Amino acid sequence: MVRRVTGLQRQVYSLYKRSLKMIASKPLETRPGWFAFVSHQFRHPTLGGGLRRKDVGAIEYYLRRGEKMLEQFQSTGAKSVSIPEGSEEWKQGWVAKGGKERLRS
Repeated sequence: MVRRVTGLQRQVYSLYKRSLKMIASKPLETRPGWFAFVSHQFRHPTLGGGLRRKDVGAIEYYLRRGEKMLEQFQSTGAKSVSIPEGSEEWKQGWVAKGGKERLRS
């Protein structure tokens, strides 16, 4: 059985996908830090990682906040970023490891 996806879930998926595309536009040596930052923003419980589907107000707030952050970080002036000390580490995706550029070399 296919689980239905709500409009808010689609917006969150879209924001995450655009965040990964933004990481791919950053210099190769700073991508692991960017990926850790994006993972931290989406998964950490105090930043919206533990929200239930029915917390519509909170989800909308974090979507607006994420859109603003993405807009700021997409600029060419943002070179690198870091997460707070003691934060949980998540497995890095292929974009952070170099993506298509790493495969070519």
